Amino acid sequence: MKNPILAKRYTEGLAAALESESEFKSVNRELRDFASLMEKDERLGPALLRPFLNSEKKARILDAILKKQAVHAKSARFLGLLLRHGRLEILPGVLAGLPDAWRETRGVRSFEVNSVVPLSDSQKKTLEARLRRMEGRPIHCVYGLDPSLVGGLTVRKGNVVYDVSLKGQLLRLQDLISER
Repeated sequence: MKNPILAKRYTEGLAAALESESEFKSVNRELRDFASLMEKDERLGPALLRPFLNSEKKARILDAILKKQAVHAKSARFLGLLLRHGRLEILPGVLAGLPDAWRETRGVRSFEVNSVVPLSDSQKKTLEARLRRMEGRPIHCVYGLDPSLVGGLTVRKGNVVYDVSLKGQLLRLQDLISER
């Protein structure tokens, strides 16, 4: 992504403007559909992203598409905002961060948990209970697999990573040995 900080600002602004879970789901789906359309249509994406195309013509193209798709007013305003500021290229970055930003506005902390093998339901419940206690608020975990960890797991909260993997322990041991 070209500008992750800018995408994050737009993402947080959009998440703050959404008022309900149903509105979030609707806007998220509509924006994803539009991004998919831009990606698949070999003329639309380049036309809207081309810096030399007249901005009024781009706005007419966007309006025609949005009328045809009958999107939510907030979806239309957000896409119009990105278009007017020449930032439609950050839409994929906005969409990647929108679910976490939405949960964050509702007081729910998101964690990304990676392990070598899938965690059992009881392991997930135990981990989530500890994270909830640590954070002092509701949490949401997204689970993934990472065979490079060898054993254990990593837990990511934003830019902070809690590494309790065998790979992490071996790397720390290597650092200790190389310091001597």
